[in-house]
Amino acid sequence: MMRKLLFAGFIWELIRFLYMYAFASASQNPDLFIWMNAQQIVSILGMFFLAYNFEKYRQYAILMFAAKLFSVLADFIFIYKLSNTARSLDITSLLIPGGILVLDLFFGCILFFASRRPEDEE
Repeated sequence: MMRKLLFAGFIWELIRFLYMYAFASASQNPDLFIWMNAQQIVSILGMFFLAYNFEKYRQYAILMFAAKLFSVLADFIFIYKLSNTARSLDITSLLIPGGILVLDLFFGCILFFASRRPEDEE
């Protein structure tokens, strides 16, 4: 089950990366994309290796959890700034950032439980 959830996390990181690419392309600023998503490639690969061979790469789950915490923090900051700077903000403009936040929180919890040592589970 954990392997399937980690593989879903890998797919989510890939989708998140492509969404950010589309967002940066729409803003006509590819440098923004490179700046914002350099660490995202490491997250994609980390989730892939955790899903591919969890026992071998288990020690990296805590690092991936820390990376996901920073993603969640960035999500909160983005939503806060969006809600404070928009003149006419409606709920639909918060659906995509809110959905990203929810999925990041979900996979952050998965990584938290994956990072626990087997002796911690007893």
